[in-house]
Amino acid sequence: MLKTLSFCFALAVNIVSSGADTDLQPSNLVLFQVQTSLVLGSNETHKPANSAKQPPQPMMIMQRGCTCSSTVMQYTRSLFDAIGEPLYNLQVKELLRPVHMDQNPWFQEGEDVATMLQRSLNATVEQGLGLLFNNFKVSQSDNMKAVNEVLISHGTRTVIVHRQNSLDTLICEVRDCFKGNHQPPRGYPVDLEGKPNDLCFLRRGADGGGVKTKAVINLEHMMHHLEEAEVYAKQQQEMLKTVGFQDASIVTVEDLLAHEYSKMKLRTSYKAWMTLLRSLGIQPKRRKVINFLKERVGTYSAPGPHADAVWNVDEVVDALKKNGKQDLWRDAPAE
Repeated sequence: MLKTLSFCFALAVNIVSSGADTDLQPSNLVLFQVQTSLVLGSNETHKPANSAKQPPQPMMIMQRGCTCSSTVMQYTRSLFDAIGEPLYNLQVKELLRPVHMDQNPWFQEGEDVATMLQRSLNATVEQGLGLLFNNFKVSQSDNMKAVNEVLISHGTRTVIVHRQNSLDTLICEVRDCFKGNHQPPRGYPVDLEGKPNDLCFLRRGADGGGVKTKAVINLEHMMHHLEEAEVYAKQQQEMLKTVGFQDASIVTVEDLLAHEYSKMKLRTSYKAWMTLLRSLGIQPKRRKVINFLKERVGTYSAPGPHADAVWNVDEVVDALKKNGKQDLWRDAPAE
């Protein structure tokens, strides 16, 4: 049965409606330098059937906010299960972010992030399980140096996932009330009558599958934010290499999830997922990946027209045309 919203959106609804804690509140929506995505699952961990099999190296998915990061993580974990790659069932919301260390099963009071990370990697190896987590940004800052050294010493493999349509990212950031450190305003959310709406991230649960929150995009700074989103993947790829990580491939959210709304896109999604897995150091049997994706073909509808989510439509369209970005605007559901 074809559902009327994307899996990316549906998963977010489940997270909010289940009462999961989130830091995406109007008062403190800040993009931190190190930001990880919610990983669903129970507190239980399971030993792999073949205990002699070496667990994979730690795996880090680089992905910024409002690019379906929770969806990609959940999908990846399900795919790992389907191809027989055991993972530690990580319940903690933020693996590297200090502000949420109280939710981290390996954190001990008074220690730094690098020490916690070292213990977590040792623990998962001892259990014969891989550790998969999501990170927003790698840098050469002093407070990240020790963390990078631990990850690199364990041979951490990485992949970069980004949203090809930067306008989708910006619209989501406005509707979710994203506020970055020292960044110009993106805009503000409104209801269907154009009145300011402070639901922010919670609008994902309140919408109930229909658009009830629209974005008023700040035209003065729109191009800045679009270009920032567009260069993210390449910048992080170069930074990973500079810091000392192994080469990381880049894949798009659109390619990873294309099979959900079109059987004709199955090959596109297959190639994207194979690229992701190989970048993480996994060499799966291709038939298992294909079968996993086939089960999900046609389960969700394509992304809808942007007019459904933008309030100041005419102004945004005109600004995109003036800056040669008109191709980002979607008048009809994606093909």
